[in-house]
Amino acid sequence: MSRMNLAGLLAMLLLASAGVVEAKQWRYAGMHPRTGQPADGLCHMEMVHVHTAAPLHADTLYRTRENVYVFIGDPTPFGYEGPRHAYYGHHPVVLNVLVNISVDRDVVEYCYHDGPHYHSYEPPPRHEFVEKEDVSYYAGEYPQEYKQGSPSLVRVNTVYRSWSAPRPVITVGPPPEYRGPVIQVGLNIPVPSVEIRVGGPPPPPPPPEWEERVVREERVHVHHDHCDHHEHKKHKKHKHKKYKGRD
Repeated sequence: MSRMNLAGLLAMLLLASAGVVEAKQWRYAGMHPRTGQPADGLCHMEMVHVHTAAPLHADTLYRTRENVYVFIGDPTPFGYEGPRHAYYGHHPVVLNVLVNISVDRDVVEYCYHDGPHYHSYEPPPRHEFVEKEDVSYYAGEYPQEYKQGSPSLVRVNTVYRSWSAPRPVITVGPPPEYRGPVIQVGLNIPVPSVEIRVGGPPPPPPPPEWEERVVREERVHVHHDHCDHHEHKKHKKHKHKKYKGRD
């Protein structure tokens, strides 16, 4: 091999190794989508680990702690088959409980999924939740941090809408303790049945209401040109019925 070819080969190897060293790595903790596409499934590593694939929809499906991405979304579109916990509406997520981060106080983030959805984790301790028909509803106050994040993080619902994610079946309304938004997504609350006749005559109107009024007696003076006297005519006292029409 000529010295020129050898030098070119060495240069290529150096460039290739430099590219490998400089490849961007992303740190994850806990279960998360492999690529962000539902068909690619989930990575189930619980400890902090790295991937060269960037988190898809990172600003809506993840929360970060010291540059570590923690997935807090609904895993069902990605083929998740583990234990599932049903929630309704927006609620807090405690990252240090979710992935065992050692901190002095809870790292609280918020899930902005509208309506019924699933998570792989249970409701976090030290937070108020009410359970109704095996669905957890957050019953605490929403702080200012939740309100500040809402305009951008509610986009998670647009992302999941395109995936047609399965949702818990809800047959009753939220409990009174729940203070979040009520979105009719998959909400199958029964309503009273109404009989509808197709092609038939409309139902008869309700019977009219009547009232009686008494017309008072009056005397009317009639003047005759051929008589010097006035004839007094007396109107008979009578009744008539007045119909109360309906609008």
